[in-house]
Amino acid sequence: MFAVAALWWTVALGGQELPPGPGADPARSRCLGCHGPGLITGQRLSRDGWSRELDKMAGWGASIDAADRPVLLEYLTSNFGPESPPGDARADAGAALVQARCLVCHDLRLIEQQRLDPDGWRRELDKMIGWGAAVTPEEKETLVVHLARRYGVRRPAVRATLPALP
Repeated sequence: MFAVAALWWTVALGGQELPPGPGADPARSRCLGCHGPGLITGQRLSRDGWSRELDKMAGWGASIDAADRPVLLEYLTSNFGPESPPGDARADAGAALVQARCLVCHDLRLIEQQRLDPDGWRRELDKMIGWGAAVTPEEKETLVVHLARRYGVRRPAVRATLPALP
């Protein structure tokens, strides 16, 4: 049964894992209960951005021990900060477009709170383009993919979808 659960877990998470290092264990135990690794590995936040993210998660009920917070913050910043090695090119292009096209007028917190599906992000971008945002059709699709992946509709915690064991 353990092998079946491990296989299900690997498939459900897309085969992705968090990189090893100091802070990986707290990240796994504190973050992966609700989020897939792809949500974490796709981020490129500054130290302040990760700090705000940890505060936000704690405010929503995540249990982050005071002793774990500094090592967790360092782990997230060094592995998934703006200067960390890039992920896929389209995600990096999407992040750059958010910086260049969206953050000119909006604070990132406003974008983070939207949690729209791809169609919702298309409508939102169409509205912004109608109001004068300089976004080409190609940029729009890159933005839609990036925004939907990074700030898409929240899914229930992975634990809630595990199959019942006999």
